[in-house]
Amino acid sequence: MAFSQLKFKELGEEEPTWEEENLDSVKALTAKLKLQTRRPSYLEWEARVRGQRWGARTPAGTWGAEQSPGHPKEQQDGGVCGFATVEAALEWLRTELREMQALDQRLAQQLMRLRARLHRLKVEQACHQHKEMLDDAAFLLSTPLKHIGVTRMNINSRRFSLC
Repeated sequence: MAFSQLKFKELGEEEPTWEEENLDSVKALTAKLKLQTRRPSYLEWEARVRGQRWGARTPAGTWGAEQSPGHPKEQQDGGVCGFATVEAALEWLRTELREMQALDQRLAQQLMRLRARLHRLKVEQACHQHKEMLDDAAFLLSTPLKHIGVTRMNINSRRFSLC
């Protein structure tokens, strides 16, 4: 075995999951092939993000101009990423996280309702198909039995006649 194939890891380091490995291999392949997205929304977003500087972001989450005339430069320079204090930045992050969790919860509820509805439809469809299959089987079996004189009433009462 060559030394280049050996992989050493630090003590306590977690092994990557297969999803992470797959994502890493896809990223490496796209970098190797120099693939880029041509989606207009992504290109617009990338241009907007690259064109703004970190200090231009406001706590409301919108991207603004350099600075408004009413706000002196000293206020923006003392902050962190456009926030007055680290505590304000953390509070904004907390509210964003709460909103994302609420949205995630709503989406999970919608997914569970859709899953329940799909399951109910599958059961109804299976019941309908089985009922059709039983009706077809009863029809196919009733015709030959009638030719030999056995009727449904005779089968149920266990009396067989040739009349």
